[in-house]
Amino acid sequence: MRVTFWGVRGSVPWATAASIGVGCNTPCVAVRDERTGAQLVLDAGSGLVGLGQELAGGASGAVPVLLTHYHWDHTQGLPFFAPLYTRGLRTEIWAPRLGAIDAARVETMFQSPFYPVPYAHLPSRPVLRCWSGLEVDIGVFRIRAHRLRHPGGALAYRLRGAGGDFVYATDHELGDAVHDAAFAGFVRGARAVVLDAHFTPAELPAHRGWGHSSWRQCAEFALAGNIGELWLFHHKPGRTDAEMAGIEVEASAIFPNTRAAREGVSFEV
Repeated sequence: MRVTFWGVRGSVPWATAASIGVGCNTPCVAVRDERTGAQLVLDAGSGLVGLGQELAGGASGAVPVLLTHYHWDHTQGLPFFAPLYTRGLRTEIWAPRLGAIDAARVETMFQSPFYPVPYAHLPSRPVLRCWSGLEVDIGVFRIRAHRLRHPGGALAYRLRGAGGDFVYATDHELGDAVHDAAFAGFVRGARAVVLDAHFTPAELPAHRGWGHSSWRQCAEFALAGNIGELWLFHHKPGRTDAEMAGIEVEASAIFPNTRAAREGVSFEV
């Protein structure tokens, strides 16, 4: 399968001249099964807008969007997703049950006064699929989930590819021994892992409990975890391209096969 980054920042899509190279959109990752052509979209941050333009121009059938959780930076692209306005395309929004949240809450993003086009008036209204548990099949994709350490809850996903497994684990706070051990078991042996690296080690002490990790924690976790490659993700908004390049170098000194996720970059698993 081929994995492509469409949005790699956390919190807010804040574009600056010094950070545009890495990309300034919030989380969205596309996964394509090369054998069947089937696609799966992970998260619906502002990066979903660009992906939607591409899908509306040439895709057909169902477009599944699997959410990890419901914070704004992971859902803010949904109302602007072009397939919702393209007849002949069917969007499926897979919404995990996290606490009291259910799929009906997704509709509120389209309600006045937040958005001018009501959910019921969308030309290609999405199918909302609320699911629970830690396993889900979406088309050809068989997915295992793991609960992450993040305020309000969030899920990591593990997908099987021809060359190994791919783990998408954004919005997770490393640093608790019990949680870290369980998470290590979930990712062990994966071919590629996308991991929350929002903070620097210097920034982290002032942000305990925010549900995010530092790039150093990610690199050390990868080194101990028997994984193939690490992709640093959910970059702090405004962090410059030069700063990201420096972080990539420092993290690679700990775990050599480390890269910072950048919009437009893709890789095979």
